[in-house]
Amino acid sequence: MAMTGVEPATATRGAARDRLLDGIRGYAIILVLLSHTWIVAGAERVDGWSGIKWLMSSGDYAVTIFFVVSGFLATRGMLRELDRTGRFRPGVAWLRRWIRISAHVYTLVLVVLVLTAVNWNMLVAYQNTNTRASAFHIVTYTWNGYVRDNALAARPDLGHLWYVCTDLWVIGLILLLVFLLGRWRPALLAALVLALLIVMVYRGHVYNTQGEWNALISLQTRADGLIWGALAAVVLPYLQAYQHTLQRYAGAVLVAASALLVPLLGAVVDPSGYFGLGGWLLNIDMFVWVLAATLAVRPPTVLTYTIGLPPLAVAGRYSLVLYIWHYPLFWYLSKDEMGLRWWQLTLLAYALTLVLATAAQLLIERRTQRWLRSEKWQALDRGIGPALLEAAKRGRDEVRERVSVGR
Repeated sequence: MAMTGVEPATATRGAARDRLLDGIRGYAIILVLLSHTWIVAGAERVDGWSGIKWLMSSGDYAVTIFFVVSGFLATRGMLRELDRTGRFRPGVAWLRRWIRISAHVYTLVLVVLVLTAVNWNMLVAYQNTNTRASAFHIVTYTWNGYVRDNALAARPDLGHLWYVCTDLWVIGLILLLVFLLGRWRPALLAALVLALLIVMVYRGHVYNTQGEWNALISLQTRADGLIWGALAAVVLPYLQAYQHTLQRYAGAVLVAASALLVPLLGAVVDPSGYFGLGGWLLNIDMFVWVLAATLAVRPPTVLTYTIGLPPLAVAGRYSLVLYIWHYPLFWYLSKDEMGLRWWQLTLLAYALTLVLATAAQLLIERRTQRWLRSEKWQALDRGIGPALLEAAKRGRDEVRERVSVGR
């Protein structure tokens, strides 16, 4: 057997933990799809499904799960890089994240622009919106403010992209804090706690004084989950100092935190709960969840066969492409030019989403990840400036070689 530097038992436990993290994101993306079902099935029909209406209103709940896990994984990676190399380049890390997200976002915007230019029938309903301004604010990641202030002019089929804008800018803030304070962990911990308190209090203030719409769409009011996740990553090394003691309880805590997610879904369905006590409790529960999932020696069997199910883990790994590409597809199918019944249209929307997401994963996501792991991009680890100089030198050498061959 080839040596990998990782003991088989340790690798197995790590894989199980990763599967749980992927699985919880898979659970969240399924809830996002359900929460957007009203687009194709009809808002009136969904409102009538009283028994499962809470599932159809779970988008904000699911986004909090995404943000906490994303903030945790991103910040843990930053701190590991800092501990491993003794340095951290926030510009490089942000650029890599920007490229990965933009590969999908820019492609989607280009597709929408082309379909709008050829006056595709399913886009006729958006002729009264400002496509040019919408595209500009999306590609510059200033979409949140534009949608908040120009709700009627913004493209509704691209409204969901507020999420990636929030992710990119808040992760940028966390990158900066890690760069400035990462070598002094107590100071970093204090800065994140302060930022978290400010955001949590501010989001409640905006909801109470400016209304639900401003609270839902503003970047500052949706930064909470990412900061909670970053805080968990900073707290983790302190807990790992007592790992042998905590491991005995981590599994039970993980099961309890997972079970608590069910009643918390009902607690945050209403915006007053989401921006109130329910939102606090959901963030705290997910904060505990990611820490317990990381500290558990072996995830409890009940979670391995629920949250850790392979289909959920796959959905979690595909969650970015599923999120970005499903929403406009739902809007276009809602025009229903095929005369299908609502349930047929809904099943078609889900099926086409899977097909589109798989294509995006293969044609965009994998190629982007492979590109970012290439030798040329590895030069970025030494900094953007040195990488640009090296690229310029390489280009100059290639030109000289072509000239000499031409002679």
